[in-house]
Amino acid sequence: MVRSMTGFGRGVTTTDQLQLTVEIRSVNHRFLEISTRFPKEWTEAEVLAKKILSTKVARGKFDVSVYVKELVPFGQVVKINWPLVNAYKEARDELRQQIPLDDKWSMTEILQLDQALTLEIKELPKEEVLNAVNKAVEEATIALIQMREKEGQVLFETVLGFKEALEEQIAVIKNVSQKAVEKYREKLVERINEISHTDHLEERLLTEVAIFAEKADISEELDRLASHLKQLDETLQEDISIGRKLDFLMQEMHREINTIGSKNQSVEAATAVVQAKAILEKMREQVQNIE
Repeated sequence: MVRSMTGFGRGVTTTDQLQLTVEIRSVNHRFLEISTRFPKEWTEAEVLAKKILSTKVARGKFDVSVYVKELVPFGQVVKINWPLVNAYKEARDELRQQIPLDDKWSMTEILQLDQALTLEIKELPKEEVLNAVNKAVEEATIALIQMREKEGQVLFETVLGFKEALEEQIAVIKNVSQKAVEKYREKLVERINEISHTDHLEERLLTEVAIFAEKADISEELDRLASHLKQLDETLQEDISIGRKLDFLMQEMHREINTIGSKNQSVEAATAVVQAKAILEKMREQVQNIE
């Protein structure tokens, strides 16, 4: 199944103490790149999230964000650094001997003392965090993949449409090329008749036509194009990551069309080659969105 590399998924898990929301966004990328934004103390959960996601997807740039909502206070405790507070007090008393200061300290003044008061938050049990993250990431990943598959179906149909248009231009090129040698023969007969009456006309004519036919022959290029188009159909039916393979096929088809263009001997073929290149470029733009 064709998957787009663009998508979004959200997963929500609720425990006795918190509500955990995980959001995953993905965009195009040549390789697999996962960026995460987790609380700094959740390193193990962050690693778990990356592991889960990397087993489900093959390519793309992913941003994973986690949002935590407390349902029950985690147990916040304010601790007083008494040695530091006493040191501040001694310094203040010393200052009072030289500078007029109030005898009493205000709470605002105490709060402004650096590191005098510290806030400690009781950490959640590790297993509870890991289980919550696991469930939320799994849910978000499923939603993400569903969206990528839905977008992928649109890409699949678009690529097939371009393929059909490309085949039409190739058919034009093939038809024109089959007539090119005969047209060249007719023109050559006229020119030789105008300038020569030699008995060896037929021999010279056959030689010139053979040389032209060899130079203008695009049968190999057409055969390779047919093979690439067949591979394109087969690849679009595969269940694995196919984006890189499709991109390679686009490059190979573009190379064959370029070669045909260099051998072109008619206006009709030149027009078809230009159209084919334009179609391939549009097709490649779509292919680059496929995982």
